Amino acid sequence: MSPPFNLLMECGSCAIENLIPGFTPGTPVICNQCRENLLALDFPKTHQGHTCDSCGMVLLIKEETEFSDGESECQCGGQNFSELDMKVFAESVSKAPILDLDDSDDDSDFDWCRSAPDNSTKEDYNEIFDDDPGF
Repeated sequence: MSPPFNLLMECGSCAIENLIPGFTPGTPVICNQCRENLLALDFPKTHQGHTCDSCGMVLLIKEETEFSDGESECQCGGQNFSELDMKVFAESVSKAPILDLDDSDDDSDFDWCRSAPDNSTKEDYNEIFDDDPGF
């Protein structure tokens, strides 16, 4: 198994950049914005890959995104990159499981935005958000 590395991948659906620290092949990767599987089967056709020579971060960016070795900059500040063989990379991550994001088991009373009131305190923390300051 290869050692973990940082992965920066541009989503093929919504184009947001996703930073996945400590990525290892076999790990599912889901977009932070649109919840798409970033490692869909066609990403080698739609993305270009580069590895930062300074820190080892892997960049998977869309084909149409401008990239110039020596000019483009990594998060670490490095500007020298090696081209990533997309076929080899795709084969190494092809075993990544696809998460089932079916939310049918969720409790219908569950509120993703706020925690449930804590009966152990006198104040309801959620009241802070419910108060209208009148601005």
